[in-house]
Amino acid sequence: MEKEQSVEPRLPQGELHRVLRLAAVAHGLPDAVLVTGHALLRTIPRDADRPISPVRVQDLADERGCDPRTIRSHIRRLEAYGLVVDRSAGGGRRMIQRRRGRIVVLQGIDFSPMLAAVERIEHAALEAEIELDERRRLAARVSELKRQLRGLVAIGGDMAPRATAALDVCPGRHRALPLRDLAALVGRLEAAIRVLAGDGEDAGGRTFSSDRDDEIVRPYTTEKDEISVCRPGGSRSDAGADALRHITLDMLAAALPFDWRIRIERSGGAVSWASVTAAAYERAAEIGVTDAVWAEAQAELGRAGAAVLVLLADADSAERQGGIRCPAAWVRAMAARAETGPLRLSRNLFGLLHRPRRADSPCPTPFVPSHPQTWRNPSCLVP
Repeated sequence: MEKEQSVEPRLPQGELHRVLRLAAVAHGLPDAVLVTGHALLRTIPRDADRPISPVRVQDLADERGCDPRTIRSHIRRLEAYGLVVDRSAGGGRRMIQRRRGRIVVLQGIDFSPMLAAVERIEHAALEAEIELDERRRLAARVSELKRQLRGLVAIGGDMAPRATAALDVCPGRHRALPLRDLAALVGRLEAAIRVLAGDGEDAGGRTFSSDRDDEIVRPYTTEKDEISVCRPGGSRSDAGADALRHITLDMLAAALPFDWRIRIERSGGAVSWASVTAAAYERAAEIGVTDAVWAEAQAELGRAGAAVLVLLADADSAERQGGIRCPAAWVRAMAARAETGPLRLSRNLFGLLHRPRRADSPCPTPFVPSHPQTWRNPSCLVP
């Protein structure tokens, strides 16, 4: 009887991780703090009566490849939002002691406050999701209006200086603005475009066709259908094309980590833009890239561009002896950089492919190039 009880987990890990993700949405926790929280949850003993993680700070720091002070800062952040309580022993010692197979002492980070506030967290997360969806929609609209103004500047003429003036008053990174400021910015930009469109007989046509091409793109949206992933406009696609220029499927296949290859093979498909994108979306959640960060990268670079960002962040992470300590933060920083300037992800990919291997690292799986399938609007591929 005792043996059966020790096998069955008393605290379902899936529920703990689910509530933590909701808390991150409700409180806007940074990705790095969320990853540390998940790491703490994974170390909770399966037969514990209370969700207490006895793992040492130094062990977590070694696992994450960061300074112990960073881990302590993340734990203090979780405490500040009332999600955990530090029940360590004197001097911050965390420990677990068993007697005859039963836990008699368990000291560490206690997630009981988080479980006690599940209903409140779920309600707050729902409200935060609604606000976040509206912010995404407004941010995407601002990007679209900016592209139209840039198109007028590129055409030149009498409207170019006024379009430049309208762009100059816009913040460089508008996605971080509060909801009210985003709504006001959309109103100002729309008013500016209406004024410019009324100045010339064909100004409106040029405004709304300057960033288009002859390619007909099938619209594809996210699950919530608020953010257009493949807009008819070509400017966002141009940003994704610039980021993925000179990147072929052969290069991506050569850079795929072993577990990515296994994931793609189990899905029953060969290496393609669709399979790489699907694998990246699954892997993104595992390395701490939230849906919000994925949506930001997707809005700037397209679906395939976001997938390549996740692949580069994971393949060059500190966990794989690379130089990226926090993949989620790196993906967010690159997506933010794409708002203000072009990205050249081929440079990152070249550096990854030519990274010196350690003596004890496995040899890469040999890959025979078939034909260089360069990027052709893969953001419209359905994973």
